[in-house]
Amino acid sequence: MISRVCRLVWDYPQGGRSTYGLQPVFVGLSEAQVRQGYDVHVVSPSNGSPPEEEVRGVRVHRVPPPFTLNSMRLVRRLAGAGPEWVVHAHATCGFALFTTKYFRSFPLVCHVHGTSRSHHTPLTLRGGTITRNQNSLSVDYHMFRERIFWSSADKVLTVSAASKGDVTGFYKIKESKVSVVYNGVDAKTFYPGTPTQLPDAIAHLRGKRTILYVGHFGLRKGITYLIRAMATIGKEVQDSHLLCVGGVPKWLGGVDYLKILKREADSAGVAGRVTFLDAVPNSELVDFYRASEVFALPSYYETFSKVAIEAMACGIPVVATDGGGLREVVDNNETGILVRFGSASQLAGAILSLLQDTKTARRMGRLGRAKVETKFTWDSVATRVTDAYRELSR
Repeated sequence: MISRVCRLVWDYPQGGRSTYGLQPVFVGLSEAQVRQGYDVHVVSPSNGSPPEEEVRGVRVHRVPPPFTLNSMRLVRRLAGAGPEWVVHAHATCGFALFTTKYFRSFPLVCHVHGTSRSHHTPLTLRGGTITRNQNSLSVDYHMFRERIFWSSADKVLTVSAASKGDVTGFYKIKESKVSVVYNGVDAKTFYPGTPTQLPDAIAHLRGKRTILYVGHFGLRKGITYLIRAMATIGKEVQDSHLLCVGGVPKWLGGVDYLKILKREADSAGVAGRVTFLDAVPNSELVDFYRASEVFALPSYYETFSKVAIEAMACGIPVVATDGGGLREVVDNNETGILVRFGSASQLAGAILSLLQDTKTARRMGRLGRAKVETKFTWDSVATRVTDAYRELSR
């Protein structure tokens, strides 16, 4: 019976205070597993935080470079101590463990949050007036690493059925080895209400009817179409405003997407109706959701969508594109509205329908919150992970 978890992650936050990316996943799942009785150890690269830390029952070990070598040593010391251990690696953290496939003493679970290659993502993507070509050699290299590592695992977890399709299709991993485990949200942090304090960065939106977008500003997110939709929305709802939160992280490759989006807003005649902000720490996002009437996510493709369930947890209806994992998160015409990617007119129509029919918007918000409480709390995620662990001993 597995009772001890050695979790491998790229970035576990100091004090368990999530700020961005997958940190809420690492923290939320680890703490939920502790509540369910697991002894949880997290192994993460050194980042200036304390090398050893225990936060709400989670024991964190931060390993100095070279991470590959030192983490392997620590994993062997921890998980090699008895049959009650499982090594649970997120993305490709712990990649070198593929070399231990035929002689390790512990089961390896790989948790896939996204893939370098997808059935749904072309190598060339167009958005408005810009085109972005993926480097096919880079995609092939990262896909090769992912396939080697994930194929060596005893169990693979994906965050949606759409992602499972990628893993079994493109990566040729046996379907019997793959389980779908949706991500979760801290429903005690993200819940409906008025903002406890309107953040200074959006104080100018007081009294506005705000449409919120959260995520990076890269081309895949489809923000250009959301900006164009504001031209139509603004004519019908004079006090409407689009708030985009996320910025341009370095890993996007040096393209000045913010400049491109501002130029798009100028061209559409809506520069005064759109505010762009850099990323906000996860713990502060709740007031941004609460200050908004509609959450919009016009992405080309999402494996799942952490921000969509955060919005739903806050009782906000979601307008999103109909594809990938978003279909599994948003129930069309129940918890939100799904539209075709690249259609500014459909985005405008869906958002307007919610701004102009507040009764329907509130109903969708309540249903979204109910779905989160049923399927997307961290305790329910941890229970599904336990089910996957049990399959390892069959």
